[in-house]
Amino acid sequence: MRITFLSPRSNLSGGLRVIATYAQMLRDRGHQVSIVTPAKRKVTTKTWVKSLLQGRVPETDSDTGGHFQNLTVPVCEAHCDDFLFNDNDVPDADVIIATWWETAFAVAAMPPEKGRKCYLIQGHEVFDPLPWQISRATYLLPLQPLVIASWLEDVLRQDYNRDDAILVPNGTDLSQFNAEPRDKSSIPHVGFLYSTSPIKGTKTVLAAIEHLLRDFPDLHVVAFGTEAVSDDLPLPPNSTYHRQPEQDFIRNIYSDCDVFLGGSTSEGFFLPLLEAMACRTPVVSTRVGAAPDLITDGQTGYVVDVGDETALAQAAATILNLSNDDWKNMSQACVELAQNNGWEQACDRMEHVLETLVNGDPA
Repeated sequence: MRITFLSPRSNLSGGLRVIATYAQMLRDRGHQVSIVTPAKRKVTTKTWVKSLLQGRVPETDSDTGGHFQNLTVPVCEAHCDDFLFNDNDVPDADVIIATWWETAFAVAAMPPEKGRKCYLIQGHEVFDPLPWQISRATYLLPLQPLVIASWLEDVLRQDYNRDDAILVPNGTDLSQFNAEPRDKSSIPHVGFLYSTSPIKGTKTVLAAIEHLLRDFPDLHVVAFGTEAVSDDLPLPPNSTYHRQPEQDFIRNIYSDCDVFLGGSTSEGFFLPLLEAMACRTPVVSTRVGAAPDLITDGQTGYVVDVGDETALAQAAATILNLSNDDWKNMSQACVELAQNNGWEQACDRMEHVLETLVNGDPA
């Protein structure tokens, strides 16, 4: 197949990591794959003035970094630095895939020779500061929705009266995220992904950890993230924090934990849950992203309501109080689920869906 992804420029976001992974794996399977992005943003006098009036320095695009950096897939820049792709920017293909709301309008406007029109939906992009009155319209466009988690199927059905979404869950890199069987730690360990962004729910996780420390005074907390720890969201004393760890080291962080916590208020998928499971670590998460799809209460972890720090702590305590044998059974259930959701299996699903759509058969 000839496959084109229309995408934002390369960056380190989780959404672009998914695009990069699919693009490279489909190319490695013999398909002709291209990624088309806007041109590098130009900083002009007009953009300087506009940004300064808004109290900020104008943003520029980095020349390096991001998940597209080391791909063997062609990454082609469009003629301009917005998302107004035209016919000349995009190669003829069998399927063309929008990956972000700003790319969806361009895909909808493409002529038939650019391919069967799809929309890889990794989140419900209807929130501030996006122009959500515009972005919500993308879910009504005549594009085939491909969704990464069942909650997005529900949103399309309930909010947009669409029942044609096809579920293509994300996978995890089992060569990167794995661990040998182990016993529960003699000193209880909990871990989480640290971020000052309110959407990531660090405040909820830290409040849950305060509850846990009352029952587990020797509890060790390990966290990782991309930013410095904020004075407004301090870690408990004697915590271990890994800032911008090497990707190959993150498996060690997961496998040091007896339970991994997620407190987000919203996620598209939330890959760290699956990564932790691949490292044999039970998880407790708020009811966001793919958490309800991945977690079976009492078997691989627990799902709690968003913002419920007490329930998050109680579920984590249930896992920490398990006998070693019961904890190992939960740990084994986690790795078995992850092994059925590696990127190879995810790419199998995506490849099958695209081939079925291209051949004109119902998916």
